[in-house]
Amino acid sequence: MQNLCKFELQYSKLLCKTKPINQQPVRYTRKPRWLPKAPTKMFRVPVRPQISTEERNELFQLFTNYRTTMKSIQKQLEYELETSFTGQEVLQEIANKEEQLWAKCMDINDNWNAEVAVEREQRLANEREARREEILAQLIEKEEEKKKKLEAIEEIIRLEKEKSKSYITIDNIDEAIEKALDNVVDHKYAIDLAGNIIKGNSPHEPTTETSTNQMRVQTIN
Repeated sequence: MQNLCKFELQYSKLLCKTKPINQQPVRYTRKPRWLPKAPTKMFRVPVRPQISTEERNELFQLFTNYRTTMKSIQKQLEYELETSFTGQEVLQEIANKEEQLWAKCMDINDNWNAEVAVEREQRLANEREARREEILAQLIEKEEEKKKKLEAIEEIIRLEKEKSKSYITIDNIDEAIEKALDNVVDHKYAIDLAGNIIKGNSPHEPTTETSTNQMRVQTIN
């Protein structure tokens, strides 16, 4: 106990001697941390800084680069620290383990590629079959449309052939003229509001018989 007291006295004397040299007062430029918030700033909500999209993207890119760089440096330091405390045999064992892990990963990758290739071939086969069926359906539809068009054309031709029986040709033109002269049609008629046709001849116009006789004379002449 006496020795402890002597040691403390000697230490206090040493501090007293070195106080003007090693110690200096600290003056706070800001308010200390242990003091509470000022009453005037108690309920003040600070304005959140507004950052543009370009600046946010740039900050994110910089932070990503910084994080990647720091991780690479950390991994490199860990590797160097590990190699500095290990011997050649341990390093060879680590290299062998890495090679085995790499071979295992390659086997897994090859298996995945084989599975994906089988699925891809199956999918392509299904797509080809679906495409073939679609093309076959389109060809059948085109054939049906072509058949319908041909039937419509044949029907038009048949109707035209039926109509051609009443056409006036060089052979039956005299007969058609005689028939037209014998059957004169009067197109001068009126229609009332009820839709009734009212026919009437003008007294100055010739009758049907006289007009047909005059036309026959003109055709003979």
